[in-house]
Amino acid sequence: MKGPTLNFRKNPSKGNGVKSVEILAEPVTPPPKFVEESNLEFSILASERLPNYDKLDLFHRAVYPFMFLAQCFAIMPLLGIREPNPRRVRFAYKSLPMIVTLIFMTATSTLFLAMFSHLILIGITAKNFVGLVFFGCVLSAYVIFIRLAKKWPTVIRYWTKTEMVFTKPPYEIPKRNLSRRVQFAALAIIGLSLGEHALYQVSAILSYKRRLNMCTNITEVASFDNYIQRNYDYVFQILPYSPIIAALMLLVNGACTFVWNYMDLFIMMISKGLSYRFEQITARIRKLEHEEVSESVFIQIREHYVKMCELLEFVDNAMSSLILLSCVNNLYFVCYQLLNVFNKLRWPINYVYFWYSLLYLIGRTAFVFLTAADINEESRRGLGVLRRVSSRSWCVEVERLIFQMTTQTVALSGKKFYFLTRRLLFGMAGTIVTYELVLLQFDEPNRRKGLLPLCA
Repeated sequence: MKGPTLNFRKNPSKGNGVKSVEILAEPVTPPPKFVEESNLEFSILASERLPNYDKLDLFHRAVYPFMFLAQCFAIMPLLGIREPNPRRVRFAYKSLPMIVTLIFMTATSTLFLAMFSHLILIGITAKNFVGLVFFGCVLSAYVIFIRLAKKWPTVIRYWTKTEMVFTKPPYEIPKRNLSRRVQFAALAIIGLSLGEHALYQVSAILSYKRRLNMCTNITEVASFDNYIQRNYDYVFQILPYSPIIAALMLLVNGACTFVWNYMDLFIMMISKGLSYRFEQITARIRKLEHEEVSESVFIQIREHYVKMCELLEFVDNAMSSLILLSCVNNLYFVCYQLLNVFNKLRWPINYVYFWYSLLYLIGRTAFVFLTAADINEESRRGLGVLRRVSSRSWCVEVERLIFQMTTQTVALSGKKFYFLTRRLLFGMAGTIVTYELVLLQFDEPNRRKGLLPLCA
């Protein structure tokens, strides 16, 4: 988010009970001291009021099932993630989740090195380079999620403290609360990703069996061992084959696929949580359209808006590296699958898999972009109502809120290189076309050769 923030400073000289507000051009990122004070205040409020977190519509309660699922695949090594109270979430290097993460990182590094050594032997092309990119992205995601896990206890405490005000009047809970929105979108992505991975396995197995049936010069019998050694030959160039190693390799490969999909899923959940609160602010502003409102109400609305902007900036600083990696990953794999569908494939099941995978990737990328862009859209949706405020209710606070909504870019970013807005989605589509033309030229010699001999 760029542009100045509008912070509040009460003027004690006012004796009429009305707050005077100054506009201060200061960065919205909470400094470390502020974060510590926020955590302390959150703890004191929690101990005094003893809120029942199970009953509140909080972001922590909405996402914890999927964060716990991610821990099963060695992502976000946190303790206390299933606790209703976000104060009990913590990170520790000496913990079981961290040990599991390091084990999976070591196994993924082995697959990466095996793929790299295999490509050195056979030569790199536009198509076979995909395995190295895949494992490289997964390794980078593991590192980024570990760094994010270290910051997450502070992030989720600050997030909960900020959103507590939105769980009670005058704010209303929409018909579809935060948990239902996050769960519906997350289950959709998980279900489609399982379908994509299942189609990949079916395509590989059927291609393997058809080759054995049609090639008379191949005497081997279709079996699990032969299938693994042929389709994952790069692994067993550096490791001895055994059924145990083969099973572990499939497990690690499945975990890598989950991590590869979870990057976008996590960004989507974060975006849902932030846009949901801006939507509540917009709904409150709309309710005031035909009412005579005092200045103190607009002061409170703008204060809550500023707090949400500060929360957005704080979250963005913590996870912008993940957003950058996700966008690069999606850009490459959409181009790669386009390259495959433009080429001739051997079996019908191959066309089914590559077309499904391409459509899934395009849909997932567009869905994540549009979900993240909803933050920017919701932050500005109340402008129309504010500009129609009657002269009886018009005050300097309305003018300041309009100024903030029109001048600030309220959106998640990729290390501040770009902001996730609707306009960026069209820019990315143009970039995909450009890079696809480059890949087609790079792969032109292989396209001329056509398919390799089936029984070679």
